[in-house]
Amino acid sequence: MDKQAAVVFRNVGQLYFPQTRVECHYSLSSEHQWSSSDWIGIFEMGWSSLKLYYTYTWALVPDGYTEGTSVNCCSLFHGKSSARHFKI
Repeated sequence: MDKQAAVVFRNVGQLYFPQTRVECHYSLSSEHQWSSSDWIGIFEMGWSSLKLYYTYTWALVPDGYTEGTSVNCCSLFHGKSSARHFKI
């Protein structure tokens, strides 16, 4: 039997503009183990290294979270002023 993914991103858009705010919704399975270095990044299409992120935010443990349970989360990316747009 296939192992369930620990992180599943939900409602991912196909195109984001840097000057807009982006909400990133994701679910974590009970198998996920939190780390103080967990982060979520936005990358340009075709990225080849984790160092090539456009922007990132820390993935914080939700209030009231109990380890070993599934949880839905949301992280917020604040818009940046730029003429480029990114496709996911």
